[in-house]
Amino acid sequence: MNKIKTGIAFDPIFLKHNQSGHPENAKRLEAIMLKLKNNELLEQLIDIKSRTATENEIIQYHTKKYFDYLKEFSEQGGGYLDPDTYSNEYSFKSASITVGTSIDLTRAVINGEVDNGFALVRPPGHHALSNRSMGFCLLGNISIAAKSALQQPGTEKIAIVDFDVHHGNGTEALVGEDPNILFISTHQYPFYPGTGSIREIGSGDAEGTIVNIPFQAGVGDNSFKMIYEEIVLPALRRFKPDLVLVSAGYDAHRDDPLANLNVSLTGFNWISRKLINLANEICEGEIVFFLEGGYNLDVLSDGVSNTIKLLLGIDSSDDLLLMQESPEPDISHLIKELKQIHQL
Repeated sequence: MNKIKTGIAFDPIFLKHNQSGHPENAKRLEAIMLKLKNNELLEQLIDIKSRTATENEIIQYHTKKYFDYLKEFSEQGGGYLDPDTYSNEYSFKSASITVGTSIDLTRAVINGEVDNGFALVRPPGHHALSNRSMGFCLLGNISIAAKSALQQPGTEKIAIVDFDVHHGNGTEALVGEDPNILFISTHQYPFYPGTGSIREIGSGDAEGTIVNIPFQAGVGDNSFKMIYEEIVLPALRRFKPDLVLVSAGYDAHRDDPLANLNVSLTGFNWISRKLINLANEICEGEIVFFLEGGYNLDVLSDGVSNTIKLLLGIDSSDDLLLMQESPEPDISHLIKELKQIHQL
């Protein structure tokens, strides 16, 4: 009998936010749920009851004007909110339940109802800005969950780690002025959305709480390993968060159709394991993953399944990084500059 209690946030409404032919469609989550079922993992997870976020919970971080527009636009049938981001009649409801359930899963971890968790939610959120949608994202799921968590007794500092291949510009915008939230993003650069330069480090009281790690195309497992060991993990240890939240996008994989990094599934396992071990080391294992990108269904479903195994304490994968098919770019200069900027 597994002793680790891993919570899961899922609601069938997440499958109704859908547009056939769009990269971010319901098949992504369907593939994940099927993989978890086939791997006999669903029965080992603890369901967190889904809940619609209140208007007040959302408009603390998104403008009332955008909230009203998104609600009305979706309920009238939807369409394209911007060149990349669609909505349909279910999208506002799905996004609101995503936020509410993400908040509750995070609170369940803080309160000890579960040890850790994975929010299997859609639509994704790390590009959403306070006043508009962007990059397939409608509301700032992980940002709102983080801000809500800071209101819980005993949770004074939170770290958000984003390993999606795209920079989490929405997360940075929503939490970037809060000195109690550390945001670390690894991402392909220059690439969509065009933000996330190494010099974006936060300002005022929050200066230094933004750590952007811009990778050039072609970077893979070995570069991620170096960056985590020399930058990400030391930054987390220095900050000493009470909770770690992870924007988990599996689109940095070498077979993802929308990007150009070369991480393998073994590489993602290594990243997830390091983050889980780090949470065990500094914040009693309190860590929650949030689904973001990943558009190769086989990679996405295997990647999420492997991460959930690790959350459950099932380590069925090798800890050795796979050799790359082609040499990786030299990132020693990037590491040196990051150490100088962030005094690591």
